[in-house]
Amino acid sequence: MRIGVTALGTESARRQLASLGKSIDPVLRGTLDTTVGNVRKTKYTPEIAKMFKSRGWVNKRLIIKRVNAKKGRFDARLIPSSAGVYVNEYRKWGYQLVTPTRARILVGSFKGHKVAAGFVNPASLGRQPWSTRSGKKSRQSKELVAAMAPSVAFYFKRLTNSATLTYTNRFMSAEFQRRYRRELLKG
Repeated sequence: MRIGVTALGTESARRQLASLGKSIDPVLRGTLDTTVGNVRKTKYTPEIAKMFKSRGWVNKRLIIKRVNAKKGRFDARLIPSSAGVYVNEYRKWGYQLVTPTRARILVGSFKGHKVAAGFVNPASLGRQPWSTRSGKKSRQSKELVAAMAPSVAFYFKRLTNSATLTYTNRFMSAEFQRRYRRELLKG
């Protein structure tokens, strides 16, 4: 999913700073980096962290790629991990009985729950979430693997809506104006 956000008025600011012998690139770089960090901190991490272990755990899976003009990349990106998450990484998970020895795994979501790819044996003592996925293994070694649930990218996509984009645009415009005025005052 790719969403573009643009700052208005950059051309006139570029001309005005050029007349002072300054470049607008540091202003834009700082604006983009600060905006991405703020959006992750205020919009995504608090909501997604409610379901998982901690904010730090979520931040490791919401990677910020900052502006790197040396590599020719003049955009800042927030990249969510699309790798599945083990059910044990969730704060809350439960199961719904299907048969006496099989139950469906349910993990907490924003509104309600999601079904994870796996099962629980409610008749066992441990009641661990096990995966139903099978790989190519020999018949002798069919070991159980922990069940996987929806990724951080799934929740990221659900949180990205018009309200988030509006907030991002407003914050970026305000940050650009603040940095631009500061650069003009340096004169």
